[in-house]
Amino acid sequence: MTIKTFIAATALAFSHFCMATIEAQFTHGSDKYVLKVTSTDVTTATGPAQLFRYSVYENSRFVHSNANGGRLFSCRKEKPNVEPIRSEQGQIGWMIVGYAICGNTLSNNIELVVPVKNLWGGKTVYLNKTFVAKEPPYLVPTKDGSQVWFYQQNWGKGGTATSIFVPRKLFILKNADIASISKADVYDNIGILEQMAKDSWLKPNFISLFVAGIEDANPPLMQYAIDKYYQKEQQAWYEVYIPEGSFSGVNSLVKRVEVVRSLYHDMRDTLSWDMALTAAKNNE
Repeated sequence: MTIKTFIAATALAFSHFCMATIEAQFTHGSDKYVLKVTSTDVTTATGPAQLFRYSVYENSRFVHSNANGGRLFSCRKEKPNVEPIRSEQGQIGWMIVGYAICGNTLSNNIELVVPVKNLWGGKTVYLNKTFVAKEPPYLVPTKDGSQVWFYQQNWGKGGTATSIFVPRKLFILKNADIASISKADVYDNIGILEQMAKDSWLKPNFISLFVAGIEDANPPLMQYAIDKYYQKEQQAWYEVYIPEGSFSGVNSLVKRVEVVRSLYHDMRDTLSWDMALTAAKNNE
């Protein structure tokens, strides 16, 4: 064997060693959709990691993203996990699960991938959304898509010891007329959070819900947190996250956010604030 042949064979063997491919598929009507995910060892500023490259096919034809898609980094050297996204009508896409935080605590890096047919000029594209979640999201099928419930870690003014887990929600809408992945209202069907709470540290509580309400400029969610979970003796803990944790202070914050929400609704056609929340009627 020549040196050139040996180098080529070694390179081929190494590529097979450090690369793994996962394939998932579903059928919708007469169309077959395939997701191919390849993971490769890479190094980043924080150390060894995985680069997930993914491709989508409709009836063996390559499908493009409607924006930017096809890549996802994971900070752990593990193969990606691919889970189905389903509506009440059947599967509509996939959820790719990797890791985004690999320090003292772990969080997942999540990619939602939803093929959409005959929109935007009649061609098929796929919608995708990347975000960080404390654990893989809890998916709830709906008539026109799926609710995506998850928590994100918020470190407050300190580190892990002062962190809380803030509930977030997305809504995947997919029907014959329109498709989107949008921020959704946590207050809508909020009982889902209790179903998700396998661990006590993820159970709904005042400060996590209240912070979620502030971030979304969602006064009903903030008021719900006060009415159901506020505890006077926890005021000092609340003030790690909000300037005034007294009962009167948190109610004052609700009033202030109501003004912001009202301003947004009056001027949303000319503002670039990311404060839209999917309406309840779209989730039924």
